[in-house]
Amino acid sequence: MIRFAAAAAVIPGGEAVAAVTAAEDRFAAFCAGFPLFEFARTAYVSARPRTAGGAWILNRPMSRRTLSDPAMRQITAVNNDCLVTNARIDLTGGPVVVEIPDIPDRYFSAAFMDAFTDNFFFAGTRASGGRGGRFAIIPPGWPKGAVPEGAYPVRAATSDVWMLIRILIDGPEDVAAVNALQDAIRIEDAATRKDGPILPVEPGDIADAGNFLAVVKAMLDRCDPGDPRALRARRFPEFSGAMPPAQDWSAPLLRSWRTAIADGLTRLAAASSNERRIDGWSYSADATGDFGENDEERARVALVGLAALPPEEALYAHGLADDHGEALRGDRNYRLRLPPGGVPVKAFWSLTMYSEEADGRLYLVPNPISRYSIGDRTRSIRPNRDGSIDILFQREAPEAAMAGNWLPTPAGAFRPLFRGYLALPALRSLAWRLPAIERVA
Repeated sequence: MIRFAAAAAVIPGGEAVAAVTAAEDRFAAFCAGFPLFEFARTAYVSARPRTAGGAWILNRPMSRRTLSDPAMRQITAVNNDCLVTNARIDLTGGPVVVEIPDIPDRYFSAAFMDAFTDNFFFAGTRASGGRGGRFAIIPPGWPKGAVPEGAYPVRAATSDVWMLIRILIDGPEDVAAVNALQDAIRIEDAATRKDGPILPVEPGDIADAGNFLAVVKAMLDRCDPGDPRALRARRFPEFSGAMPPAQDWSAPLLRSWRTAIADGLTRLAAASSNERRIDGWSYSADATGDFGENDEERARVALVGLAALPPEEALYAHGLADDHGEALRGDRNYRLRLPPGGVPVKAFWSLTMYSEEADGRLYLVPNPISRYSIGDRTRSIRPNRDGSIDILFQREAPEAAMAGNWLPTPAGAFRPLFRGYLALPALRSLAWRLPAIERVA
């Protein structure tokens, strides 16, 4: 078994506490902590004051009123099909009431995610038949009878919640209609939360081992101590009450964690649910969005698709290799031929193109036609005579007749990500599968 250098922590006036030394244990510890770190990091990017002396943007809806573009780098693998309203909700002051309008005539989902990145409540097309409502998001430990009047109680497992409302948009001419729906989303805060940052330590570069450990421990301090996910994380000394203050952390401990973080990111980026890898596509696991005890899958999704929906809401597939089994590269041309009959979804499907960064994160990249996704709502797509559809992945523009089927690729490593919203049983069971991505001359 591979082992790290000794990384004992010493509590002043006490005995040495042996940190995790086995490589597999250190990877498990990283997986337990990484989702909490990513939740906190993205919360700070989203909610920090926009001006000097300004207030933190917490318990307030924030709407992206145009589709995501390459400038959007706060989170990995951003959605390019829907307009999104999100809110970072802090429940330390008590319940917060969210009001969502009815949206009966288009796809929408309102997902509420806790600090461990598990979705714990949904409203939307699937979950509530397009109905909205008034929902009281209640912190852990709050008395059962003390619920805001006229609101449906929703109990959160952590004091930090991320609300993400996705509303389908059907082209530029549809923007005003979706913006009006976004404007009807409201949050009623009892104003009991004091302004200020969420944590005593600000998330920074993940390569900073001391910052990583401090952020994870601070996030755990805000969670229900009896939560099974918190209990699993705290079994590692680095995240337990046995650790000394940050200023007393030993150099060997931090050095071994710098290695563990780098190795952990590499392993997560390479994992990609190999048990569901078919014809070069890696399909989302059944646990996506509600991970249970699968901390490694929770961490992997936090890296490559933070805030992913569960399979009953959306099925994801990452394109990892071509029909030769080789990684996808921007200096090659590819074709994906979707068979006649269409993709078996009730709502819609899309393919979004991302660059694959060295750390495994996925981002949109500028291209000459500003097309970042393609799907069943792309009016320019030209089908073949038999009803099949060819989607072209390449850097240079194809011949004019196929320009509407072109999804431009970046220069280096890239990853197409398929999303099938409200997948039908054939897709959910993978009886229907995406064809292999063909390398063409």
